[in-house]
Formats: sequence, structure tokens, C-alpha cells
Amino acid sequence: MILVNNKERIEAILERAINGHDLSPTEGLTLLQQKDPTIITAIGITADRLRQIQVGNTVTYVVNRNINFTNICEQHCSFCAFRRDEGEKGAFWLDTAQIITKAADAVKRGATEICMQGGLNPQAKLHGNTLPYYQQLVRSIKEEFPQLHIHAFSPQEVQFIAREDDISYEKVIDSLGEAGVGSMPGTAAEVLDDEVRKIICPEKINAATWVEIVSTAHRLGMPTTSTMLSSHIETPQQQIRHLEQLRSLQKKAIEGNYPVKITEFIILPFVGKFAPKSLRRKVGREQPILEEVFLFH
Repeated sequence: MILVNNKERIEAILERAINGHDLSPTEGLTLLQQKDPTIITAIGITADRLRQIQVGNTVTYVVNRNINFTNICEQHCSFCAFRRDEGEKGAFWLDTAQIITKAADAVKRGATEICMQGGLNPQAKLHGNTLPYYQQLVRSIKEEFPQLHIHAFSPQEVQFIAREDDISYEKVIDSLGEAGVGSMPGTAAEVLDDEVRKIICPEKINAATWVEIVSTAHRLGMPTTSTMLSSHIETPQQQIRHLEQLRSLQKKAIEGNYPVKITEFIILPFVGKFAPKSLRRKVGREQPILEEVFLFH
């Protein structure tokens, strides 16, 4: 049974959203913590109305192929079943010919976009620097398939290149754009709360650095996506803090008259089946709770 005062409170929050007001963190948290199917349906209906107001009913899409060029990585995130050490069973590092073969297969299947990311491989250097290697990855695809949009290299990878070559984030992003990168994946965000990050990815960039790199990309004209790794050890309050920072990035892009901003938000539910045991034990389950995931959509 829905308590009348709770129902009225939810209705008031949804009405504010429809009228174009930004919800407060407390209001967002209230919506995120609802369990009643009737209320969840009302939230969904309101979200759909907002979508119609903002973008109408035109739907577009891309045909995407992911190319992970290496899984050799210097970091040891507690949720990652992808990374390997050099020489470990299952470790790989694709050469240019293999990347072109994968891109060619994608084009044959109708791909319009290549998403390219990889582990932070300390050996990724050309001519003594890391940036030329990443540029070459992009150019190898663009030279063969200039029509493809290249969505590549997360904020974490940008920081890695900048650190290895002792150059600015701006220089990295500009150089990758010149090579043919069209947009930046918003991965490595995980949860933009450093208390969570200290546990699940202590070697990764902190939340402020992720935000700084994404904002720099927007200022330089490179659009980004955004993500959240959800349903592990984070609390609803930390989820809302994450969403607040994404909203702040959008506002900064608009107020700063930046040419681009975040184009999409992607939920990545934690699946623990192949993740390291330490985090699986903390989470206590291997599959996400779908009802919780749906509230973000």
C-alpha cells in the first residue's frame, strides 16, 4: 500500500521535473529509493515525457564494434576480469594488422563506429613516447575506413598518456582529435566518489581528475559519453553524488558555451561471476538487481 503522504511527495517531485526544475540531491535520492511498482511506473512515465519535451520522438543509433587493443594493464581494479599481466595466460596485444582485420569485419557487418579502448600497457610506446602509439591506432583505422567514427580512449587512458609523456591533458586530447578520434568514452568513471574508488579501483584517477579531463574534452570540442558502474558496494547517496557531478559537467558546458557536452549516460551493472573474489565477497552476489538498474533509466 502506498502511503498518501509519500505518494503526494513523489507527485510533487515529478511535477517539478516536468516543469523544468533541477531536482535536489534529496529529491533524486527519494526517487532512487522507491520500491513500489506503481511509483516506479510513474517515474518512468515522467522520464518519457521529459524525453519527448527535450528531443521529440526521433530515434537515432550507431552500429558499433568494440576493439580492445590490449588487456595488459598496470592497474589491478578489484572488479576487473579483463586485465592480465604480460606473459600471463590470456594476455594479448593486437598489432595493426589484427586491428584492421577487426575493423574490416565490422564494416562488412554495417558498423558506423569503432569504440577502441585497452589496458594501460606500459610498453605502449613509439619513438620513446606513448602518444604516437595511440595516434597510430586511430590513424590505422581512419586511413582504411575514413567513414568510421572513432570513439576512443577513456579519461583514464588520457591521464596515462599525459603521465607517461609528461604533457598536458589538453595536448593529449588535441593530438588524439587530430589523429581522428571523434569522441571520448566516459568509462573509468566507475562511481565518482573517492571513498568507493579507494576500495574498488585505488590505482585509478580520482573523481576530480575524471571530471577535469571530461570537461577539458568538452572545451576542446570533443564530445563524451558518461558511465556508472553500479550495484556493488556503493550506496544510493554515492550514486546521487555521481549523477550530480555529471549534471555539473553538463551545466559547465552550457554556461561556458562549450561546443559539445556529454551525449549519453550508460549504466554498467556489476556482474561478479568472473570478477576477483575480494569484491565478490564484499558485494555478496554475482548478478545485479535489475529493478535497481531500471530506476536509472
